[in-house]
Amino acid sequence: MTITKDDVIDLMNRFHQVVMIDKGDAAAQAAFFLYPEPRIFVPHGTDISMQVNYEIHQKLVDEKHVPHADWEITPLSSDPERVRAIGAVYWEGRLVDAAQDAVIKCVVGEDWIVQRTPSGDLKIALYINTYHHFLPDSAPMNLA
Repeated sequence: MTITKDDVIDLMNRFHQVVMIDKGDAAAQAAFFLYPEPRIFVPHGTDISMQVNYEIHQKLVDEKHVPHADWEITPLSSDPERVRAIGAVYWEGRLVDAAQDAVIKCVVGEDWIVQRTPSGDLKIALYINTYHHFLPDSAPMNLA
């Protein structure tokens, strides 16, 4: 069974649902990953553990993400079945105590390696945010 763009977007939507809407803890987020102690690799060099990702998203409300339509899916291997998925998502949210109109707006570059497990589940083997482009009308993002 070939891993498709729709498969990757479904995995991404389910992961972001847990992170942004359900506010799932580090263990709930890590369940989407192939390897123990997963990280999100980010441009500024501070790789984010699922615990740190959980803590970041606890400070945010009204989050949403919308995957851009154009995703490049490149098959990497068939045993195990693995693809590289490169694309972007529009992300927005608001700091918990911020004014209603203080919306953080950002386009985030995504570069994922996704692998099918022997049970048929898709898991994230590698997750890289390649860029964060804050839109001109974005509120500042200060999570300190």
